[in-house]
Amino acid sequence: MVGDISVVARSPLTCLLKRAAIRANAAFIQLARRRLKRTLFALLRLLWVVPASFLLSSCTSAGTKAPDARDVNFSISADGVLRRDADRALGININYIRDSDVNRTRGARPLRTALRELRVRWLRYPGGEKSDFHLWSKPPYERARSSSFSAYAKFPGRRIDFDDFIFTARAIDAEPYVVLGFDSEKRTGRTKEEWLRDAVEWVSYSNIRRGYGVKYWEIGNENWNNNTATPEAMASVVAEFSSAMKRVDPSILVGASGSDAKWWSRFLPKASQFLDFVTLSLYTTGGWQSYKNWIRRPTTDLIEGARTALSSIDRFTAPSDRDRMELIVAETNAINWSKGDWKGDNTLGRSLVTFDTIGRLLAEPRIRATMLWGTRWMDDADAERNVFYALSPQNGILPTGQALGLWGHFLQSDLIKVTGGNSMVSAYGSRSRNGKTLVVWILNRTMDWVPGSSVSFPGELAYRAASVWHWTGDGPNDPHPVMRKGAVYDVRENRLELSPIPPLSVSVIEVRK
Repeated sequence: MVGDISVVARSPLTCLLKRAAIRANAAFIQLARRRLKRTLFALLRLLWVVPASFLLSSCTSAGTKAPDARDVNFSISADGVLRRDADRALGININYIRDSDVNRTRGARPLRTALRELRVRWLRYPGGEKSDFHLWSKPPYERARSSSFSAYAKFPGRRIDFDDFIFTARAIDAEPYVVLGFDSEKRTGRTKEEWLRDAVEWVSYSNIRRGYGVKYWEIGNENWNNNTATPEAMASVVAEFSSAMKRVDPSILVGASGSDAKWWSRFLPKASQFLDFVTLSLYTTGGWQSYKNWIRRPTTDLIEGARTALSSIDRFTAPSDRDRMELIVAETNAINWSKGDWKGDNTLGRSLVTFDTIGRLLAEPRIRATMLWGTRWMDDADAERNVFYALSPQNGILPTGQALGLWGHFLQSDLIKVTGGNSMVSAYGSRSRNGKTLVVWILNRTMDWVPGSSVSFPGELAYRAASVWHWTGDGPNDPHPVMRKGAVYDVRENRLELSPIPPLSVSVIEVRK
């Protein structure tokens, strides 16, 4: 006996028959697992963190040799804190037209439950462009009663009014963020004076009459788009709106959007004294033909637009305005509307890009918040095909939402520096304020297994054990990625040695003292 394994001599023929039986059995099990995966998919959507036994065909079968790849090694910096309060920096855009629990199918869980699972700390309301075709109330503005007009009036569903939104934000401990309607009279049929009156009354209702204390107010959505106004004209609108709103409540923070360096150079010099933050819609993967574009171009800067906005603040605002000016990424997702764009399915590949984009934005301390677009769009039948759905019709977590949840569920207060890896296999790190918990996310964007990896910790941290999870799937176009619990490892001599990392995956390592 060797341990619990008996050693018995066998003839070559016996061994050959034995191997054949094992292969046949493995093929049968693989087929059964695939069928079981389809059967259980609806249940997995409601709880996307699943046991290891539920990760089916995303694992190699026993005895399969992993593709040749390099080992990767990472080191945690003891004093390399990139930002504080990182766990308060992530949010999501809600859809006031379709998100109400009344609009969900029978058996769906509440919206708040899904948002708690994502652990978002910002909620943007009432959404994106729909904000410019939304009325939060009507004169005499005695109560909140949301209504839609123009093309958005045709979409069915009970609207989430402002009071309901505040109740949801408070229930999940999230910062409420409001987009005030504004667009051209040509597009909306409403004058600037009407929009201004709505804005002033909204601040009064929220913070004076109701005492909600909403801090963040954005004037219009994507004002650079759809010929809303020129940068100079928009700066005048911002000056008028901000001044009028702050006369009602001087404590509020007012922001407005921009797009590229050309817009910022004409907008910021005139508008910055009236602003506390600027906003950006950051959509990546423009012009990509497939997921392979990311592999072919490993140095692609996913947050170039954010870097441009930050440099524009430095270049085009007065020194007296510059120190208080923050950037908020009001919308982000892995899609772009440029010609020849990669098909926008709700898949593992796109979600890996979104995960990496969020990580890069978190690493910029001047970016106050990042908000995913979005909970859902208008037709629930599109949920599994459309990357704009973080949530399923029953408020389960879809791949787009899972990319955000990988951050929200594990993120600690401090984002910390991680060195090592390479352009294809990279890592992020986060640590609790008391230092007792440390999390490392390893992103393997390649289609190969990483045969070995290690994480080294500073000696004074003295971590003992690590739990590991792997989020992966059957390929970049897999709409059903899953999370499985991996092994528990010992940390020896401040170093953690890991088993092979799956292709197309995010491996989450949680280390505790």
